[in-house]
Amino acid sequence: MANRIIDHAEDNKSINHVISVKISRAILAGFESMFADFLNITLAAQSRFERAAWHEVQDAMKLRLKIYENKVENTAHAIKSIAYEEYMETSLWHEAKHQFATLIINHENALIGQTFFNSVFGSIKGDENKRDVHLFILQEQFKPKTRSTNEILCHLDSATGVISALEQLLNYFKFRIPFEDIQRDISSINQILRKFDGDMLSIENCHIEFAKSLFFRNKATYIIGRIIDDDDNRCVPFALPILNNDNGELFVDAFIIGEGQLSMLFGFARAYFMVDTDQPVRYVDYLCQLLPRKQRFELFNAIGFIKHAKTEFYRYKVDSTKDMPTGEKYISAPGIKGMVMLVFTTQNSEYVYKIIKDTFTPPKNITRKGVMEKYDFVKNADRIGRLVDTQEFRYLAFDLSRFSQEILIELKQKAGNNIIISGNALILKHVYVERKMLPLNLFVKQSDDIELKNVMFEYGNAIKQLAAANIFPGDMLMKNFGVTRWGRVVFYDYDEICPLLECHFKSIPQADNTFDELSNEPWFDIEPNDVFPEQFSIFLSSNLKAKKYFEFYHSDLFDAVYWQKLQKSIQDGEIADVFPYKDKWRFNRN
Repeated sequence: MANRIIDHAEDNKSINHVISVKISRAILAGFESMFADFLNITLAAQSRFERAAWHEVQDAMKLRLKIYENKVENTAHAIKSIAYEEYMETSLWHEAKHQFATLIINHENALIGQTFFNSVFGSIKGDENKRDVHLFILQEQFKPKTRSTNEILCHLDSATGVISALEQLLNYFKFRIPFEDIQRDISSINQILRKFDGDMLSIENCHIEFAKSLFFRNKATYIIGRIIDDDDNRCVPFALPILNNDNGELFVDAFIIGEGQLSMLFGFARAYFMVDTDQPVRYVDYLCQLLPRKQRFELFNAIGFIKHAKTEFYRYKVDSTKDMPTGEKYISAPGIKGMVMLVFTTQNSEYVYKIIKDTFTPPKNITRKGVMEKYDFVKNADRIGRLVDTQEFRYLAFDLSRFSQEILIELKQKAGNNIIISGNALILKHVYVERKMLPLNLFVKQSDDIELKNVMFEYGNAIKQLAAANIFPGDMLMKNFGVTRWGRVVFYDYDEICPLLECHFKSIPQADNTFDELSNEPWFDIEPNDVFPEQFSIFLSSNLKAKKYFEFYHSDLFDAVYWQKLQKSIQDGEIADVFPYKDKWRFNRN
């Protein structure tokens, strides 16, 4: 009888091994399928660019964002069929993780594959049941290892002259359509390059290194690389934006040079690039060399691998928490407290954590689901450098001792349904992570006259560019906008955001009498989605000097006709040009 029991236990162990192998193979198959579909959409980016198929560009971006979750769902469904009643057994997943790690040990994109495993596991077992023992996150053997980037790069010697090297660079990439005037463009690049001669590098004794794959986004494609001084190995990163004119010809629009300028191109408020490569991890390794102040998760985000970016962020969060000064605590983020979100950070952190409150302060009447839908809308929108990207997490753990008493009390009182305290951990069931910025209303208070003029010009431009992209912020109070380290104004409060075409822009009707005009209540009917631009000045009423500058630069925003014309342009299929670099950097093509 004892032998039979032992045999039965061994049989179960053997069956579980077989099932775990099948699970690991199913996850690998799901990952390969996801990656193939992701890559196929990306590979068509050049064709869309050459055909100036800008609406297809937007559709492709939205479609690519859906692939990952769809493949996770399909894979989870397959595993439930493969494992049947055993699919929830923890021991099975321990073994499946071991088998999967063996399958992908030499895989080019093992890091992203690990994240896919994590996602499938979370889909089946629930995010609240995730533990490091099940996931490929914190264990040392699963952390990113730097690899060679040589095979994704090209090198051009400038021994025969910089002009010759630049010509080789532009001719390396094969397009279906010709350049408008390639010699003019090379001359323009050379003029900018000469300004750095002897300062940042020695132009006549350097070589050009660049990535073999183009970076496509919106109406442009970019050559990314760096110039390396052969005397002392000084490096200067660069980007060449190439546009498609109305005649179906190409032209180089600017020469973006230096880490600071390139950083703006990979900003956190931009849409994701399409990079036609099957080696994205090596591309991120290379971008880390060009932009050492950017975090890895920011660069994975920039090229569209937003789920793996979350894995990288979690590693960053754990490491940065370990490095926090002993007395540093999580505190309320600077600025006016919101009606919908509770926001906290640390003094030295570059990021904030935003939690949806249990109940909202009147007059907000949106639901929790509605808020989440707004954030999904932003994730799928063309952010055009004016909407802050967010990372959404579930069951994100923090060190409880790192929270100040003030923020801990506020969390318990205003978001108690969203937190779990377990031992030394505080776990947030649902949270958004955003880049920290100085709120515009605080920036205005501490700015001098020149800074105030510039930021009010930027504030209006942000509203206009969002509107041209069919996005209406809704609540345009200055506290809902932030100022980046480059002085750029971006929007980050999304609970009232909506497509511009859903709004009804109207002029305020003439009052019938003085009594109506002086009344605190409107004397006219207001329907849902009605917007009266004449009332926008109320958003600026707290600072009369700021209001004066805003009205000087952007008085058209107070006119309903301006907004109606924008809506007409969008309905006619027009897509506005918005450049991720300063106008003064653009070349004169005359």
